[in-house]
Amino acid sequence: MSRREKIDRWWRRTIAADKVGVVGAVARGGLFAGTLPFEAVARLRNLFYDRGLLPVLTPPVPVVSFGNLTVGGTGKTPAVIWCARYLREKGLKPGIASRGYNPGAEDAALANDEAGVISEAAPDIPQVRNADRAVAAASLVRDHGANVVLLDDGFQHRRLHRTLDFLLVDALSPFGLGYMLPRGLLREPLSSLRRATCIIVTRSNLVSSDALVGIRRRIWDIDEGIKFAEAVHRPTLLATSAGEEAPETLQGRRVFAFCGIANPYSFLATLTNLGADVVGIRSFDDHHAYTDDDLKTVFSQGSARGADMVVTTQKDRVKCGWQEGRDIPLGELRVEFEIVRGRQTVESALDFLASGIQG
Repeated sequence: MSRREKIDRWWRRTIAADKVGVVGAVARGGLFAGTLPFEAVARLRNLFYDRGLLPVLTPPVPVVSFGNLTVGGTGKTPAVIWCARYLREKGLKPGIASRGYNPGAEDAALANDEAGVISEAAPDIPQVRNADRAVAAASLVRDHGANVVLLDDGFQHRRLHRTLDFLLVDALSPFGLGYMLPRGLLREPLSSLRRATCIIVTRSNLVSSDALVGIRRRIWDIDEGIKFAEAVHRPTLLATSAGEEAPETLQGRRVFAFCGIANPYSFLATLTNLGADVVGIRSFDDHHAYTDDDLKTVFSQGSARGADMVVTTQKDRVKCGWQEGRDIPLGELRVEFEIVRGRQTVESALDFLASGIQG
């Protein structure tokens, strides 16, 4: 059995509990009833914006949004970082506006994992965090001299006009289980994808070509004219407190993984594809604020299973530090967003925007 077949089987087992049993059926029925008012509100809100009944603020500079239709991670922050670097190379001054996610941690700076990742990956790109993205955009222009604003997770923030709207779809879970919240993971109906300038299917290397074709067909059933691109999150570096290594050095090493991301399967699949011998994985809620007890448990489990290293994501490592002094070292696997198909579609849109700014 291949690595991909093994991790596919693991993933199916993790969601199987939602598909069997009388209790599961009753629970799903209750959750489905809850989707009705949620969907009604989402549709009504979109209708008001479409008809101009709710105001849309237009900042003095172009706005480029990266967002998704589902709850959880599709790789928006790496995509925003890639775009910021691309526009900077074109001579522009991009700034990043994000919500600033702080789930009740005592140290808000550590809880704001996405901001930490951006600061490490693109320290020269200004960022402003505010739940009101219009306020954040105004600050970037006024206080930081940005001439283009990038929205991290901005698809639903319709109060701010955007010049380009990139919608990211995770190939591993493209349609949020097919239902709106709370039964599924959709924030708004699939029909909303018509607003997108381009759909970028992320983690495209972790599914089969047939699965990618199926994703396109499903979307084309809604909008046959939508533009597509495909992207991967390419492992670029294995960092430790002692220095940096190539990610390929994980091949054959016994690792215990932990992460607090929306789709832990993607992290497991990446480690497995690198050839790591994953002896266990501990998954926390997305944006989890780690405690000392959490980390003590992770490293104890890693030691008990004979791991050579505990490995996590950059998003998680910025919150938990390097954990020096543990029995086994902590490794941070860094990835970068890379468009592998349809790159010209995305870059042409950005180039046109840049030419308009530069006159």
